Amino acid sequence: MNLSQLEVLVAIVDTGSLTEAAEHVGLTQSAVSYSLSRLEAELGVTLLERGRRGGVVTRIGAEVLQHARNTLNQIEAIRQKAAHERGLTRGKLRFGCVPTIPVRLLTGVIRDFQQKFPDIETVIFEGSPREILNWLENGTIDIGIVVNPDDYLLSAPFVRGEVVAIMSDQHHLAASKDVSLDDLLEESFIALNAEYREYGGLAELVNNAAVKLPQPHHEVSTPATIFAMVQENLGVSLVFKMLLDSQAEGITALPLNPKQDLDIYLASNMDTPSVTAFLENASVWAKAHGFATSHP
Repeated sequence: MNLSQLEVLVAIVDTGSLTEAAEHVGLTQSAVSYSLSRLEAELGVTLLERGRRGGVVTRIGAEVLQHARNTLNQIEAIRQKAAHERGLTRGKLRFGCVPTIPVRLLTGVIRDFQQKFPDIETVIFEGSPREILNWLENGTIDIGIVVNPDDYLLSAPFVRGEVVAIMSDQHHLAASKDVSLDDLLEESFIALNAEYREYGGLAELVNNAAVKLPQPHHEVSTPATIFAMVQENLGVSLVFKMLLDSQAEGITALPLNPKQDLDIYLASNMDTPSVTAFLENASVWAKAHGFATSHP
């Protein structure tokens, strides 16, 4: 067994095909297939069940895969530590985020980091909050966006934003100075579905036992759908203020009374120079550009 075989196994599972795995590790497809077969022969077990739609990880394959990820992560950490000691910063960083993150925030953080650390390759993994938590746990990603940073080795504040109520300009509440959640209880309420609700402005409120939230009449997957429905006066919603486009026509955003903020963090279980650099850099950039103005 060697590192190349472990890299091949991880690449096949992550890409879903031998062809893409071969491109990822820089080998031919036949070499990737041979490498996997040799690993299975040496271990005496089947790691992937081959089929027309690619390989399906077996029970023992899933366990071996986890060990393979851990081993490769540790090897990369050793390489980064050694490079850091020589005054170099290199490696690959896998960053997990949700589709609801403001585009300007994501592109700004990545661009700024790449300019400062051009030898660190940054790979974006986009998924649901549940997928990000799973990826952090099994080592698929190095850093992820979370709402509870307590269970991770490293973390840094990323976003703190105000939650506002939005409605059509034609809505009967649109002329109000502010609104309470009680004002919204009888309204047709539009919310992100359960997979994304934590990052849409509701998680912080749900954790407050004194707060009663409106029951969703409509559940959607993206803020864009919420905005479109609100513009058509099909209901009201709660969103991050920073997600609002200043040019969005037909939408009124009102502060909540009492005011509500939502905190989002970056977290990692990997203590490497590249992870530390990304956490520090992203946190500073977000605050400097108005995405964490309330953070201490």
